[in-house]
Amino acid sequence: MRTPYSIQDIQNTANEVDHSKCLSLEHYERCSFCNSKLIFTHDLNITYLQVTEMSRCPGCGVAPNPKKFTLQ
Repeated sequence: MRTPYSIQDIQNTANEVDHSKCLSLEHYERCSFCNSKLIFTHDLNITYLQVTEMSRCPGCGVAPNPKKFTLQ
């Protein structure tokens, strides 16, 4: 079964193969320094209808910037 998060070859109008890389799911859940699996935590703010996603690497201790998502 293929996931929507994969690398695909796309043919353009001139029948040339364009190697477009879709973002893979492994790119998001792995540390870019030591390739360990990241630990994610989510904080919910009901007042502003936002979720803050924070991640941390247990291997090297790197913590990328938190991401905020607005709920609909």
